[in-house]
Amino acid sequence: MTVAKIILQAADGRELAELRGSAEELLLRAEQHARTNHTAKVTYFPVAVRNAIEAEGYRVSDPALAEAMKKLEAVRRGEKIDRVGIQVTGGVAAGHNPATKDGHMHGKPTVSQRFFEAERSYPNPAARAWYDRLVGLDDHKRQLLLELELLLFPDNLDAWNRKHHAGTLRACQIMGSRAPLVLLEGDVGCGKTVLAETVGDALAERTGQKVHLLKVNTQVRGSGMVGEMTDLIVQAFTQAEARADSLRGEPVLLLIDEADALAARRTDQHMHHEDKAGLNTLLQRIDGLRMSKRRVAVIFITNRPDALDPAVRRRSALRLSFGRPDEALLANLFRESLPELSLTAKSVNKLVALTHHDAKKKYGATFTASDVTDRLIPAALRDAYAEDRPLAAEDLIRHAEAMEPTPS
Repeated sequence: MTVAKIILQAADGRELAELRGSAEELLLRAEQHARTNHTAKVTYFPVAVRNAIEAEGYRVSDPALAEAMKKLEAVRRGEKIDRVGIQVTGGVAAGHNPATKDGHMHGKPTVSQRFFEAERSYPNPAARAWYDRLVGLDDHKRQLLLELELLLFPDNLDAWNRKHHAGTLRACQIMGSRAPLVLLEGDVGCGKTVLAETVGDALAERTGQKVHLLKVNTQVRGSGMVGEMTDLIVQAFTQAEARADSLRGEPVLLLIDEADALAARRTDQHMHHEDKAGLNTLLQRIDGLRMSKRRVAVIFITNRPDALDPAVRRRSALRLSFGRPDEALLANLFRESLPELSLTAKSVNKLVALTHHDAKKKYGATFTASDVTDRLIPAALRDAYAEDRPLAAEDLIRHAEAMEPTPS
């Protein structure tokens, strides 16, 4: 039997490397993936080829991949071809994607970039710093961290069951059959997205394993063309699953912000049939993750929980609601954000009154946590810096009196 080798070539035709895995092996991988996830292998085949190329440390442009796929499709049809050349760029240590640096994407977008804003890996000191700065969310952190461990590390639950119940506790089977979906819902500026983007560091520390985050690009919503949204969702999940497979068991968090745009109620009379089809596909792919036993957990974030389809809410293994900080949390937020100022009780009480009771009376809304940390404190700091003097409580109070909180 002829085995089609895939040769990676430079623009001038020089051979750079032979891809690990023949065309037949990649095709077999695509077929297995298609059967498992009820997708067309023709959709996954080019994804499998691109992932294999990037795993070697090279990049391939869309036109170059399309040209190579003509020969690879011939291999798929059974034609005897002994080698297929693909023009690539880059060339670094295997396992490193040259399109990324320090978790940020650079250069011409690749397929992965179009579907994912970034891939982040944990442990990560910067993520840990942000995670620690989330004041007043200790219970949310605890619940989310524990749920992700249960979803992504089922062996830990099995070990607990054997230790305490001789492995007979039926409730563990129920836990293991849930969809790997977590829902973070609530008001804007209350820490949902930051928590989702940084919890991977805490999970890595807790479990002693590397954790990855893929954040879905909002363009997966599509432009409204019939069939487009469904296809984009399938491709986004296909690539996430392929990335999880390439990581060989290292857990992946798949983050979808503004999830209500993809998972709105199907009973909405203004909802297009394409949106309904896309939502059905989204639910099927989440269920597919549960059946495949991959270490992938989906995190949905929404500011409009009432707009979500009930089927999404029912599938959620965990739902966490985020609200604006109360007076006690605001006081703690000011103290912990500015420990060097040693704010007096009088100053803290004044700041809390301005950002809670007075703001509610004047604007109909209290301050969010991000209003304090991202707007109020920086505004006060700018004044002190511009005047070349120390930051003082009076700066904070002055801006709190004039600043309008984010509307509900």
